[in-house]
Amino acid sequence: MTIRSLFDPSKDIYRTIEKVITYGASTDARLKAEISEYVVTESIEEQFRKLLDHMQLAMESGGENEVGVWVSGFYGSGKSSFTKYLGLAFDDQRTIDGTPFIKYLQDRLHKPQTKALLSTVAQRFPAAVVMLDLASEMLAGATMEDVSTVLYFKVLQWAGYSRNLKVAAFERMVEKDGRTPELHERIAQALPGATWARVQNNPLAIDGLIPKIAHEMYPALFPEAKSFSSSTEGFFQFEDQRVQEMIDIVREKSGKQNIIFIVDEVGQYVASRDNLILNLDGLAKNIKSLGDGKAWIISTAQQTLTEDDPHAALNSGKLYKLKDRFPIQIDLKTSDIKEICYRRLLGKSPAGETELGKLFEAHGQALRHNTKLQDA
Repeated sequence: MTIRSLFDPSKDIYRTIEKVITYGASTDARLKAEISEYVVTESIEEQFRKLLDHMQLAMESGGENEVGVWVSGFYGSGKSSFTKYLGLAFDDQRTIDGTPFIKYLQDRLHKPQTKALLSTVAQRFPAAVVMLDLASEMLAGATMEDVSTVLYFKVLQWAGYSRNLKVAAFERMVEKDGRTPELHERIAQALPGATWARVQNNPLAIDGLIPKIAHEMYPALFPEAKSFSSSTEGFFQFEDQRVQEMIDIVREKSGKQNIIFIVDEVGQYVASRDNLILNLDGLAKNIKSLGDGKAWIISTAQQTLTEDDPHAALNSGKLYKLKDRFPIQIDLKTSDIKEICYRRLLGKSPAGETELGKLFEAHGQALRHNTKLQDA
């Protein structure tokens, strides 16, 4: 028997295994490869059940039920995969090769009760899911923007709107008036070969082309071409107004009342910065009060909110201030990392397990006696 034949024959030992799961990787081939490698331990499945129970209760009863979730765990414990796959399971439009993604996740679960609960909650409360990875999608600049600001621009991107706030507002007005085809046609006439997607974030087009089109489409609102300005200087918005706008945009675009905002690497991003912690606190508070139990915010971090975890890479004694905003705490155990790595990398075929068991039974004692670890 060769070493290769000991391993699970359904998995190519030369296959690529992604070391880091990211929200941005969303092609069918990549997702299929990821979910087929996903290892759900007993404790991870219990955390799925715990969170689904909370979500079902809040979505059924509405009102100001708790909707803030804090997923903590050491690097490699599976925070990103846990939140990513949960979010995709709630998106009834997300399929792989024509099969709903939720079916792939159910195949990774073990208990019939958990599978049934996932199916029940996801089917009764299909949700629009907006995923933000703060590590890779933070706004460019010298200073770190508030989490709510980054999430707001992510929502605009998710909805297909311009990153310029004035242009995005113009797009929404055109859309509500049912004049989007007219806007696209005017863009094509003014700039042959161009599309709205190509010009909506182009600074030159925003200042040179869009003001003229805005004037032509809405002469009463923009009496002159120069009446439309892309500048947002002097424009202020309260946080609760911005959160309400995010909720409205997602609901209008998706046609769904239930929303799940998933924000990865929150703990590392806000760390011990008081202003960022305060903003995140307000964001979670507004989502709870304005979402009617149907808008959720799920954040991930290495740190827990109950103590200064010595295993976390970035400890912050200040994060405990968020514990009341994120009362649903999902802690992925560090001990699971060993099991996950073993099952993903060293899973054996039934025949391989039997053969290795015989060899160890025959030679295990001698192996223990004649080997030792040094500097371990």
